[in-house]
Parts: sequence; structure tokens; C-alpha cells
Amino acid sequence: MRDKSQEPCCLPLKEEFQRSKFSLHHDDPGDFCRSQWQKGDRNIIWLLYRWILAAFFAAGVIGSMVETFNGGRWFIYLTDWGFSLCFYCCTYGAIIATIYFIKPSYFAPGSWALKIYWISHYTTVVLAMMITLVFWAALYPSMPGMGAELYNLWAHAFNSICLVFDCFMVAFPTRIMHFVYPFTAGITYGVFSLIYFWAGGMDPMGNRFIYFILDWERPGLAIGTVCGCVVLVSCFCVLVFGFYRLRISIYESCSKKPDEIPATTASPKEPAQTV
Repeated sequence: MRDKSQEPCCLPLKEEFQRSKFSLHHDDPGDFCRSQWQKGDRNIIWLLYRWILAAFFAAGVIGSMVETFNGGRWFIYLTDWGFSLCFYCCTYGAIIATIYFIKPSYFAPGSWALKIYWISHYTTVVLAMMITLVFWAALYPSMPGMGAELYNLWAHAFNSICLVFDCFMVAFPTRIMHFVYPFTAGITYGVFSLIYFWAGGMDPMGNRFIYFILDWERPGLAIGTVCGCVVLVSCFCVLVFGFYRLRISIYESCSKKPDEIPATTASPKEPAQTV
């Protein structure tokens, strides 16, 4: 049998670029409902973790809407789209984990409920990291006083931290060819911002743009921003796949049995000669 440890490290990446990897079929439905690290089908700690994560984002989204709804303008920001996705994805994950905890045989292979979760989780993680990077690199320098506000930390830092951590907790695989879903979400927001501009929409301060880097009165800047975000999404799709491979590598290393770990044996000493 071929030793997988001797395979080139880039081989799993090469194998991802196949038409079959666009598929949302996965043979083991339990992978979407369990943790990579749990033993057995049911684990109360995993279930509590999923609901705590959902409650964390629920508190953030609800609190933000109450405080800064601004007559519905809360919904125009990509940050709030991404934050809402975090809430949706984590709540969805908590619900399917609960169903599985009660009845492990409930989900069948190819279930659309699990496919939707797979899409939403990957999309949410990629967009969360992109939102975090764009905010701190491009927007925060022009508004330094806002960085320490709780909501900004919640929506622009804790979102990525929590979801990257979750990538190392879940048990389902990551497919690079699922990049089409975060791309679709990003392009949808770009089109929305353009329609909002054409419709005469304004931000709460009366500006004709939602973000100054997405000002369609300066189409070159706006198009450049969209293209830059497309590049970032591409990079983060590969990075999330890297998290998945790292998780599998750590898991396999931790799961090795003692007899599978190569032992280093010292050469036997020569018997002492007697005179």
C-alpha cells in the first residue's frame, strides 16, 4: 500500500481542481453534524458549543439592529450581510446538530438540508475573512475612533476568529471548487451597491455611496474594489482549504496508534569482551 505520508504536499490541492469537486454530495451525513474530535455519534459538549456560537452571533445581530437600524439602512452594509450570515450559519448548524443528537439516522446522504449548510458555512467563512481584512486595511484608517467599538470588534474581528476556529472543529470536508458560492454572494453585493446608487440611495450620513471605496460616482475606484475583492475571495477559498487539510493532518497525527508510529531503535551493543 502506498504511504500517504510520502505523497507530495501539493497533491491534495491538485486533486481539488476536478469537475466532480463541484458536487455537493457527501457519503457520510454525520460529518456535517459531528465534530472532527468527538467520539461516537452523540456528544453533549459539541451540541452546547454549537448553540453557544449561535447565541453569540444572535446577540450581536439583534443588538446591532436595535442600536443602528437607521430606518432599514442597516441592511445596506456588507458587514451586516456577513454578520447575518454568521448568525444564520451557526444557528443552522446548531439545529442540525440537535436533530442528529436526537436521531442520528435522520439525515440521509445527499440531503438538501446538509447541502445548504455546507454551502453556507464555506461562504460565511470566506466572506467573514474578506470583510475583516478589507475593514482593517482599507476602512479603519479613515475612522480610527470606531475600531474599539464593541460592534466593530464583533463584526470585523470576532466573526473571523470564531469561524476560523470552527473550521478546525467541524468534521465535513472543504472543496475549493465550491468557490462559486462565496463568489456569487460577493458579486451579488457588488450589483446591489450599484443598483442602490442608481436608485438614489444614501448612507446614514447622506453620502451617495455605502463605502467610499465603493463609490460608483468614481467607477474606476468601485470596479477596482470589486476586482480586488474577487482576488481576495480566491485567496481565502484556498486558505480555507488549507485549514481543512491542516485539521485532517493534526487529527491523523493525534489518532495514530503506538504501533503505527515508527520507532527509532538503537543498534544493539556489542557484548563486552572478557580477558
